[in-house]
Amino acid sequence: MGKKRCVIIGASPETDISSIAENVSDSDFKVCADGGITFAKKLGIRPDMVAGDFDSSDFPEDYDGEIIKLPVMKDDTDTMYCVKECLKRGFDEFVLLGMTGGREDHTYANLCTLLYIVRHNCTAKIIGSNREIFVMDGGCAEINNKIGHTFSVFPFSCDKCTVSLKGFLYELDKGVLTADFPLGVSNEITDGTAVITLHKGTAVIFTEKKI
Repeated sequence: MGKKRCVIIGASPETDISSIAENVSDSDFKVCADGGITFAKKLGIRPDMVAGDFDSSDFPEDYDGEIIKLPVMKDDTDTMYCVKECLKRGFDEFVLLGMTGGREDHTYANLCTLLYIVRHNCTAKIIGSNREIFVMDGGCAEINNKIGHTFSVFPFSCDKCTVSLKGFLYELDKGVLTADFPLGVSNEITDGTAVITLHKGTAVIFTEKKI
């Protein structure tokens, strides 16, 4: 049985909307978190659901689809609410767009949201202009068709993690990365199928195309 993919569009002011257009397909369940509706309108994307407290955009009066109006004072970010709602609806593959740049605390909150999704046994990644971010909570991951891209890996939500890397300029065999020293920054992918194995701990991974 195939994965059910959900795409959540955020409202980062530094978003290149072409990166949204390139990563949304007709078969996706499309969700706008608050001001993400502005990007969707510019691209002619009709979301299946819009949710937020609408503190970063006007209430979409002209939208006739499902709208969930959230209180301004709440524990969940608008994005986190959208994630929880889509988990309830059975989605297990998440793509987050328009989620980096602007306020750095919001970007960090979205990284935490990736970890929340992964710990609910689903896959998730943030895609921006020329970059992807994902979180691992153990296991192996392949990075395909990204030769020449920069690659960075850091412990996330833990003091250290143990990592093996194959297909990179700097490879590791059960290397220990610690939270107080950024050893995992600015590596480079050298193989069409690069493999990262996380033996222990939790890690956040960044890949970016060199411009």
